[in-house]
Amino acid sequence: MENEGTSHTDIRKYPENTNTLLLLRNRERHGRHRQNRASYKILKSLICGGNYSYKKVWQKNSDKRIACEGGRLYFENFRIWYGGYNLKNEPKCLQINQPRSPNRKIEDALVACVHSECLPLPNDGHMSSLYCLENKWLLRFVLDKKQVLPVESVFLSPNRKFSDISWNEPHKSLVLRTTHNSRSNQQRVREAGAPVPILMLLAVFEVCPLSFVGMLKITEKVFGKDVVHAGLSQGFLITMHHSGWVKMYSFDWIVEKYRKFEAKLFEEFNAEGMICGDVPFGLPCNIQITECPPVLFKVRCAQHIVDVGGFPWHYLISPYSTKQSCFHVCNLTTGQLANNGTLAMDVTNLETDKASFYGDESGRILYLGAADIRLLKITAGDTGCQVYEDFSIDLSRSIKEEKALYTSSGRSIRRKVSTAELQDNSEVTIYNVDYENELDLLYTSAVYHDPEGTYNMLNLYHNTTGALLRGVHLDEPWQEVYEHRVHVDLDTMIKIVKPSPGKFCCIVYRLCSNAEEQEKDKTPKSTPKNQRTEHRRRSRTQAVHRRSR
Repeated sequence: MENEGTSHTDIRKYPENTNTLLLLRNRERHGRHRQNRASYKILKSLICGGNYSYKKVWQKNSDKRIACEGGRLYFENFRIWYGGYNLKNEPKCLQINQPRSPNRKIEDALVACVHSECLPLPNDGHMSSLYCLENKWLLRFVLDKKQVLPVESVFLSPNRKFSDISWNEPHKSLVLRTTHNSRSNQQRVREAGAPVPILMLLAVFEVCPLSFVGMLKITEKVFGKDVVHAGLSQGFLITMHHSGWVKMYSFDWIVEKYRKFEAKLFEEFNAEGMICGDVPFGLPCNIQITECPPVLFKVRCAQHIVDVGGFPWHYLISPYSTKQSCFHVCNLTTGQLANNGTLAMDVTNLETDKASFYGDESGRILYLGAADIRLLKITAGDTGCQVYEDFSIDLSRSIKEEKALYTSSGRSIRRKVSTAELQDNSEVTIYNVDYENELDLLYTSAVYHDPEGTYNMLNLYHNTTGALLRGVHLDEPWQEVYEHRVHVDLDTMIKIVKPSPGKFCCIVYRLCSNAEEQEKDKTPKSTPKNQRTEHRRRSRTQAVHRRSR
């Protein structure tokens, strides 16, 4: 027996090939202190090596865009959503029960998920919520287990239309942006001699509970005549300029210096009795920037795309004056290019290569080519930082070289592979390369076009070594698609496809046991001959019973 003071066994001490029964026994022994990571490790072993397979359980078509947020499916512009699963493994349908006029459309939405262990005490309004942007309104719905409850409606502005909602800090702070005032429109106004209007408005909120931080204007007078776009991310105000420059400013510094007054939602904020977030006034523009704030960081790059990450901190850009599909990895402090920091594929692709910092917070770089995926690491040395390859995945060959694969119904596919087949004679299109944080898996979704037909392959890889753990065939009845997304959420795979303009399709796969199907296969099939034999046997048995009576 273990003493109560003894530290409980950590699941991370187990090797990768630990038996599932041992993990379950350890979880029962330390039930009060078990970690979710242990359960996820058990589920991961079942997915990759157990007698389970992904089976298609549900499909639904729609003429409007389908969204997947927080493990839920949203249809009809976020008005109908599916959450949880019934006994048939099908998603359960729930509908937002709030009447709206037909001309009011939900433009965008975010799901704020709150974990109970992170809540401060006391707390008020700390509940998982769905935030919807509906033209001039911000709506908050509480995500209950059985329904969506409307809680708050914030009126934003009487004369400005907000069209975008995004995270400033995930699940902590969100930002709303008005419709972008295009550069051509600004030029026409300037030529007419009228004062140039504002480029856009940014409204910032804290969530859980919902509170208003402030609203500010992005104008040419403050940020320069070539400013074309702006946003807020991780506490930085980011402006994008026509000349290719990207500049970052401290948003906290701007709030501290330029916020004229604080305004609380649904309370008066001036002597005239105007209520913040209510009709007809909406939100006040209480952050009034009079001069350009100090620039913390600026860089010139193509398409205004800057990604920051790594250990130590680096930034990743595509140089402004070079060709596409070329990236530079530079030190965030000094701006110096890292050793081997120029990323470029050796082959010429029609599609543009992509590079970004990987989503598992390991500081690695994900570099995606036409059929090649590379994970790169940054290390610090005496001669500076260096970029080297951690591992690579060739999707044009991995499907051919894999000996044992599984269909969505669990049937194993085994066939001999000839040397001619190992040549790249099929066309592959990579649609998804993502990270499942709870299972600690790298997964890819690619569509192959070869003489055998068109099929979709979803592969699960070891996140550290890049070893292929499992491949799953998914239905692909379409030859070409406009959009293709696959979301992996524990034991569920959600595939969302746009096969034609104005048409969308959602397919759900669930991890199911193969035991029932194997029992059905073992059961002898009923034939007319067997039925006649069984009928004669039963007749003789009944005759014996009658004579005995």
